[in-house]
Parts: sequence; structure tokens; C-alpha cells
Amino acid sequence: MPFRYPLQSILRLRFSLERQAEQLLFKISGQVLRLRTEIEELERGELARKRFGLQEVAEGSFGALLQYHQDCEFSVLEKRQVLLHQLQAAELQRREQLSLYQQARQKREILEQVREKQKALYEMELLRRDQQRADEAFLLRSHFEDQD
Repeated sequence: MPFRYPLQSILRLRFSLERQAEQLLFKISGQVLRLRTEIEELERGELARKRFGLQEVAEGSFGALLQYHQDCEFSVLEKRQVLLHQLQAAELQRREQLSLYQQARQKREILEQVREKQKALYEMELLRRDQQRADEAFLLRSHFEDQD
């Protein structure tokens, strides 16, 4: 008779919940990475725009152009603030999801450990029974050999 774990359906559920939590964690981590990349690109673009603006000032640009660069800088600062706020919220969400994933994994591992212990006990019991049968067969054989 093969080993049957009575909580196998619950263990499968725990595997599924852990996988879902992990996938959501990957999704949120991707959002965090996307936001960081967007902030870096924004900052690189701002740096390039400032270099270009300084070059124009050195060449004697018009006041309207200087005002345009100032407006662009203000716009970039606003966009950066929005992205930083979104990044902060995404990081918080990632930490919370990481905690949920770790809890789901721990619950699954506990059930898996219980399963392994029960399987080991089952196998020990099988070995004990086999040994008991072998001992009984030996005793019966030796008893019948003594009578002959």
C-alpha cells in the first residue's frame, strides 16, 4: 500500500498560494525597477538639457529660451517628485508582498516537513512489519525443522 498524505490537497493549495504570492512579488518588483529606470532616464535627460542650456547661455541666447529652460526644469522636478512618490509607494507594496510571500512559503514548508516526517514514519513502519514477518517466517521454519 503506497504512502498517502491526508493533507496533500492542503499542501497543493499552499504551493499554489505561494506561487501566486511569488508572481505578484515579481510583478511589483518589476514596477519598482521600471520606476527607478524612469527616474534615472529623467535625470539623465535633465542633465543633458542643462548642458545644452549652459551652452546656449554661453552663446548668448534669448530670454525666452532661458524662460523655456526654467519651465522645463520645473516640469522635470514635478515629474521627478511624482515618480519618487510612486516609487516610495511601490517599495512599500513590495515589502508588504515580500512579507506575504515569506509567510506563504513558511506555511508550505511546514506542511511539507510534516509530510516528510509522516512518510519517514510510514516507511519505518513498513520496514518494521517486513522484519516482523521475516522473523516469524524464520521462527516457523526453525520450529518445523526441529520437529523433523
